Amino acid sequence: HSHFLSILCTAPLSKPTILTSNNTAVETKDFSLTCNATGQIHAYKWFINGVAPAGRRIQLSPDRRTLTLQSLKRRVNKGPCVCEIENPFYRNRSDPFTLDVAYGPDIATIVHSPDEYPTGANITLSCVADSNPAAQFTWLHNGQSVSNSATFSIIASLSDAGTYTCTASNSFTGLTRTATKNIIIYAPLSKPTILTSNNTEVETKDFSLTCYATGQIHAYKWFINGVAPAGRRIQLSPDRRTLTLRSLTRSFNKGPYVCEIENPFYHNRSDPFTLDVAYGPDIATIVHSADEYPTAANITLSCVADSNPAAQFTWLHNGQPVSNSATFSIIASLSDAGTYTCTASNSFTGLTCTATKNIIIYAPLSKPTIVTSNITAVETKDFSLTCQATGQIHAYQWFINGVAPAGSRIQLSPDKRTLTLSRLTRRDNKGPYECEIRNPFYSNRSHPFTLDVAYGPDIATIDRISDQFSTGNNVTLSCVADSNPPAQFTWLQNGQSVSNSASFSIITSLNHIGNYTCIATNSFTGLTRTANKTLMIYAPLSKPTIVTSNITAVETKDFSMTCQATGQIHAYRWFINGVAPAGSRIQLSPDKKILTIPNLTRRDNKGPYVCEIENPLFSNRSDPFTLDVAYGPDIAMIVRTQDVYPTGANITLSCSAISNPPVQFTWLQNGQPVSNSATFSFIASLNRAGTYTCIASNSFTGLARTANKTLIIYAPLSKPTILTSNRTAVETKDFSLTCQGTGQIHAYRWFINGLAPSGSRIQLSPDKKILTIGNLTRRENKGPYVCEIENPLFRNRSDPFTLNVTYGPDFATIAHSVDEYPIGANITLSCSAVSNPPVQFTWLHNGQPVSNSATFSFIASMTLSGTYTCNAANSLTGLTRSATKNVIIYDDRDPEIDDEGETTVK
Repeated sequence: HSHFLSILCTAPLSKPTILTSNNTAVETKDFSLTCNATGQIHAYKWFINGVAPAGRRIQLSPDRRTLTLQSLKRRVNKGPCVCEIENPFYRNRSDPFTLDVAYGPDIATIVHSPDEYPTGANITLSCVADSNPAAQFTWLHNGQSVSNSATFSIIASLSDAGTYTCTASNSFTGLTRTATKNIIIYAPLSKPTILTSNNTEVETKDFSLTCYATGQIHAYKWFINGVAPAGRRIQLSPDRRTLTLRSLTRSFNKGPYVCEIENPFYHNRSDPFTLDVAYGPDIATIVHSADEYPTAANITLSCVADSNPAAQFTWLHNGQPVSNSATFSIIASLSDAGTYTCTASNSFTGLTCTATKNIIIYAPLSKPTIVTSNITAVETKDFSLTCQATGQIHAYQWFINGVAPAGSRIQLSPDKRTLTLSRLTRRDNKGPYECEIRNPFYSNRSHPFTLDVAYGPDIATIDRISDQFSTGNNVTLSCVADSNPPAQFTWLQNGQSVSNSASFSIITSLNHIGNYTCIATNSFTGLTRTANKTLMIYAPLSKPTIVTSNITAVETKDFSMTCQATGQIHAYRWFINGVAPAGSRIQLSPDKKILTIPNLTRRDNKGPYVCEIENPLFSNRSDPFTLDVAYGPDIAMIVRTQDVYPTGANITLSCSAISNPPVQFTWLQNGQPVSNSATFSFIASLNRAGTYTCIASNSFTGLARTANKTLIIYAPLSKPTILTSNRTAVETKDFSLTCQGTGQIHAYRWFINGLAPSGSRIQLSPDKKILTIGNLTRRENKGPYVCEIENPLFRNRSDPFTLNVTYGPDFATIAHSVDEYPIGANITLSCSAVSNPPVQFTWLHNGQPVSNSATFSFIASMTLSGTYTCNAANSLTGLTRSATKNVIIYDDRDPEIDDEGETTVK
């Protein structure tokens, strides 16, 4: 019987490596990984994310050496992948292999920005596309390359308008995506002008105005007298560029007209254009003048006709041209009488109008004479007088004692040329008689003709003169008594004889005041008649003056004025602004000498005031007296200025207040005097901020008014810094960042990756100074973070701050190796764990520390069998992960023979 010993010797396995089918893993493509190793390999195993591969898109070769991922996906197939080889005694694992799946670009997107810009604007175009590796960008402007970066900027000019195309490409995936944006650039518009359809605008005709302009015009607008055109007689072209006026009228269509052009960024208006509408002449009118003139009169004939342009005039005299002007003059002579015709014409409208006037010329009349029927006029006899004259006589008229003749005893011939007196009497028929001849422009009277009718003396009468005279007048007292022959006269002053003639004269003085008696005597009849007259003589009045109750007239106070004068004053009068005072607020003393104004007002009581004194013959007025009423200040006002300034700005504060006399100004800053003028200026600094008070005071009225203005001064803001709540940002923990800045900060803003923070896991303090990220994640919360501070005039940003998020270890993994080793084998145990910062490793053998490194090696001995534990610890996160491996050490020198005679070594 033979015995065979079969010995299987197995060497340790080397560490496998993973080989890929392609250099690059591309999304949607298939990708294979091959486990490359040498030695006595009995089996291959794969692990994806630590577990065995599964799913219909994962295929393994029959020997399981090659793993094929079908139609790669960026998220699902990232890994890591590990391959493991083994034989009955040994196993080993490759290093983890993570797929960097190339994908995209998915969609190219031009970051939202306007489509229209004015010239000079700063335009920034930015293109984004999700891609791995990052996409390469190319910008085309109207098909021409302008940039190879994701973002580029230009200063807008007209040449920059057009189509911008962003092309995002990935050389690994071979994909290209594009996005397009059309940009319109608008330049400022030049001033438009108004062009007309005709050289001349004629009433009742149509007339068009066109808005002429160049540039990027989107719309035309018209304004007539400042408002948009309206009415059925106004028509606009479809593009509103041309405005047509139907059937022009002189009144309604004058304008002015303004046209306006505009585009989304600019607009401009033409100069106003006023229509000069041609019309008329409507009616020719000879300006009102007489129809009859005396010789040598200056006759001016003027013709008017409402017309535009002004009408052309022609004058005809009895059908013959005499003038081509609207007005002409002649010195009247008899040959100038006749018919005058005015013709008015307008060459623009083609219209003509005429007007006619008849003129009569009269020569002067010679002086008439009176011829009598008898040489002597005898009482009770009839007596005739005839008016003898030559020339253009239209009428005769008689005057007896200066009035027209009347009474049954006076008769006139039919042509009124002869006047007959029936039964003369001494009183009624003395005369004097005058005859007058007339035509429309001339009259002439005969010399007076008086009848000497013999009669006795009647009544003595002092000729009618005034009873009152001023001193220095030459006054004549005359006494008459109807008598034939004439009476003899005697004059008495206050009973004393002063004259023996019918009349006598005096140069008036105050001594001539008194009673004057006239005595008329007729020595033929023996009759005496008397008449009396009382004279009052007044001297001139001196000029009055106005004396005031106070030196200064103050509003709301009472004020009195006295009319101061001497002489024979009978009455006082006052005048305010030239009229007598009226109203309940004006009071006069009983003699009207004193005028009192209660409760003065600045406007109503200014004056001027004049006082007047008078007697029956004289009056005199004071010089005008104007009240300078002190008032105010009413309200102090600080001239409108802004409330906020940057440091270094030139600030001017100006105060005004209505007052008489002008107010004195005082400026206070926070209660401290800074200026005594109405206006003062300073350079803005932080110590200039505060409340400024303007005090306006009037020493005459005792009033003062104040006005306040609060100024805020802002200095430039220093660059802020970002302070963190913890030294370390730990995944799943909350983490806060504080925007630390100094200065006048009104607001805080945060930006994460250039965008405003959003999402339920990001919270801001009420003042937005502190940004808190709840439940940190290593990928989403990396940043960078930027904080910005601002006030109404300044802003500043911090440097970007990127979070180094501490995480892990996620789980500890002992690199794949066999569990059984022969004595003397070189055993290497390697532990790995994903962590930031990298973990600290501790190896325990049966609970006792043996190493503080990720990998350690030892020579197998029976005492080293047992349980090996890898502890991976992260001191910053406080997390620890463990992995355990049982290692069996056997002695391959003691063979055992099984029942079938085979020899094996343990």
